[in-house]
Amino acid sequence: MKAATNGGEAKENAKNKTYPFMTERDLIRFYQILPRIYSYFQSIPMLTTRHNLENVAKVAVETKWDEDFFWSLEFSPRFYADLFYNGFLPIAYRLEPFPTADLREALLRALPSLAKHVARAGSKGLCILMPKLHKKRCLVKDWKSIHIGKNFRKRSKKYTISFDTELDKVMDGCVKQHGENWLYPPVRETFRSIHKNPVKTVGKAKLPIRIHSVELWDGEDLVAGELGYSLGRVYTSLTGYYVKDSTGTIQMLAMAGILKESGFELWDLGMSLPYKAKLGSKTYPRGDFVETLKSLRDKVPKPLPNSASWSLNDIRVLPTKSVNARIAVDCLRGKDTLPSSSGKSKASSKHNSKDMKNSKIDKKEKKESTSAPNGRNQHHKTKKKSLSISSSTKNSKTSDVNCKDHTTVKDKNSSTHCDGSCPVKNLAKTAKANGGKEKKRRLHDPE
Repeated sequence: MKAATNGGEAKENAKNKTYPFMTERDLIRFYQILPRIYSYFQSIPMLTTRHNLENVAKVAVETKWDEDFFWSLEFSPRFYADLFYNGFLPIAYRLEPFPTADLREALLRALPSLAKHVARAGSKGLCILMPKLHKKRCLVKDWKSIHIGKNFRKRSKKYTISFDTELDKVMDGCVKQHGENWLYPPVRETFRSIHKNPVKTVGKAKLPIRIHSVELWDGEDLVAGELGYSLGRVYTSLTGYYVKDSTGTIQMLAMAGILKESGFELWDLGMSLPYKAKLGSKTYPRGDFVETLKSLRDKVPKPLPNSASWSLNDIRVLPTKSVNARIAVDCLRGKDTLPSSSGKSKASSKHNSKDMKNSKIDKKEKKESTSAPNGRNQHHKTKKKSLSISSSTKNSKTSDVNCKDHTTVKDKNSSTHCDGSCPVKNLAKTAKANGGKEKKRRLHDPE
C-alpha cells in the first residue's frame, strides 16, 4: 500500500509536457478554476488532448455555432498537429496580470507549482491557447484567381525567395512589426519543435505536418517573411511581416507560384482582410472550408522536378534552394516552371535554346564568309547585287532593268527599259537630284 501511495504521489507531482512548471494535479485543478476567475471561459468550450477535434469541428458546423474561439492550456506539438489537421488556428492570449490581486493568495495557495512559476516570471501573465475555427474563412481554391499587378511582377526580379532557412528571424520580424500579439513564447517554442521534427497526422496517409518559414531576400538582406504550415495539399498562412514597400505582396505572390508548382490545391489565409481580397482570395462559410480541408489533407503533393527521391515518411515538396521571385511569380500563369535539377527553369531553358540556335546561325554565316572568293563576306556580295539597280538607272538608254509589273519600251539600241512610269526609275532620278544621299537606303526599301 505504501508503494502504491508513493506511486500516486509521484504521478501527482510529475511535470506535464504542456506546462512544465505545473504538476499534473495542479493542471487539472487549473482547468477547473480558470473559468470561475474569468467568466469569458465559461461561454466557450474547453479543448484538451482527450477531445476528438474532428467531432468538435463537425458539431460547430452542424449547429452553426456563433463563436470562433475555444480555449485550452495545451501547447504540445501533438495537440497543435491535431488542431491543424481539423482546421483550427493556434491563436494565443495572455492573461495579464495573472493572477489578479484579489485572488492571488487563494489561487497560489491552491496551485503551489503555479505560484513558483509566477514568482519567477514576474508580471508577464499567463498564456492561454485559444484555437480558432473561423465562421468565415479566407481561401484561394483557384490559382488563376490571384491578381498579379504589373508593377509587382516587374519589381520581383531583384528578389529571391527561400523556405525554412531562417525560422527564428522570421518570428522575430513578425513580433517586431506586430508585437507579440498571439505569437507568445510558448507558441514560438512549439513552432520550433514542429519545424525541427514534423508531426505525423492521425489520418490514413500519416502525412507530416510541417511548420514553414518563408523568406524574401534582397541580396543578403531579409526584407519580408511569413510563418505557415503545410498539410497534404493544403498550405496555411499564419502571419508575416515586411520591411520595404511592396515586398510583402511580392513574397505572397512568389510563394503562391511555388505552392502551385509544388502541387498544393488550397491556400488557407485565415481571417478575411482587404489586402487578401485584393490579392484574389474569397470568403467561404465554415462548413465549406472544413469539407475542402478533409478532401485534401490526406493527399500527397506531387514531388518537385528537383526532388530526386521522397517517401511518405519525409515528404519535402517545397524548394530547398532559393528561387528568383520573378520566376516564382510567373509560375502562377504557367509562363515558367521552378528550376529543375540542372538549375534551369522553363524560361531560362527557352532562352538558352534560342541563344544556341542563334550561335549556330552565326557559325554558319562565318563559315560561308571564309569560303567566299578573296575572303569577301557573302553578305556584302548580296548587298552589291542589290545595288546594281542604282547603277542600271543612271542611263535610261542602256537600262536593262526588268520591271515585270510595268510597261517597257525599246530605245534606239533595242534595249528594253521602263517607259517612265516605273517608280524605281523615278526614285533613282529623285535620288540623283538630291545628291544621292537617300539613294542606297530607299532603293533597298520594299515596294
